[in-house]
Amino acid sequence: MGLLFELMSNGSAAELPEGASLPAGTPKVPRDGVLVLLPYNRYLMGRPFMREYERWVWGKLGRQPEEVYLYEGSPLTLTVDESAKITISSAAVSRLRAALMSRMAPPGEHLASALLLRSTLKAVSPLFANDSLIVDEKAFLRELAKEEGVVAMSYWAVRFALFRGDLDAVGRVKTCLQVGGSAFNSGDPPRIWFSLTPLPSATDLAEIEAMSFSLDDLQRMVSQSVLPVVLFSKNGYLILADIGTNAAARLRVWLFLPTSLWNELRASRKASIRDMIVASWGYRDATDAMAERLRYARPRGQNRSNRFPTGLPCSTDPEN
Repeated sequence: MGLLFELMSNGSAAELPEGASLPAGTPKVPRDGVLVLLPYNRYLMGRPFMREYERWVWGKLGRQPEEVYLYEGSPLTLTVDESAKITISSAAVSRLRAALMSRMAPPGEHLASALLLRSTLKAVSPLFANDSLIVDEKAFLRELAKEEGVVAMSYWAVRFALFRGDLDAVGRVKTCLQVGGSAFNSGDPPRIWFSLTPLPSATDLAEIEAMSFSLDDLQRMVSQSVLPVVLFSKNGYLILADIGTNAAARLRVWLFLPTSLWNELRASRKASIRDMIVASWGYRDATDAMAERLRYARPRGQNRSNRFPTGLPCSTDPEN
């Protein structure tokens, strides 16, 4: 049986115990589904659709439901009639979506993802050197759950990116593997911020200032006529660059690299400034992908490490 919830008067959702008594007319909840009992004899139910998508419906008990959409971080308001509405808080929406996703297989195409990474990772993991294992998704994922960080991180980052149609993210992850690899295994990761305006947002600015860079420092960097610009502080290096060729769609990137990581990438691996930016962005894509992966159903014993092992290739084409 699926998960059962009841909507509270404050808009939150309380989970009901398995086997709880349900009102007459309540639809059967599939094993991979989520059911929420609502006021006014209504209900909300979610279940996987076409394996990779969510589908939510709501309606009156015993009646044909209608489809609705739940968006992360946004409340859901359902209109019962002209005088009555049901509001599910944004926190409850997130909880219900998380409950449904925890019972779903992760989206994306396995084989395309594995083949894209095979040439880069076959020297690191036997998973990508074994053709018969690559074509068997279930066996591959069982073995992937035992792998250390870089293999799982890059696989899920590429798989989710392909699912979204984000080929730029695929390229960033591959650059991360080729340029950074084990350099990101130091435990002191890069920090990256984006903005469409010359200066970052107030929240991002506060984080950058915590790295020992002042607003005057950032304004001085912005005033330079040629980018990228690099500034050093006692904690590391701050890089300002623009990504994109179209001025109207140009994205401003602020990248902080701890001194040890800068030295490894720049001095030891001879990485260009551009490659360091793209590789650090790919690292963020990879860590975000692992966080997303943990929202879906996963096999027992999955290793949650996000550390990069040694032995990955590095860039040999430096540029300023």
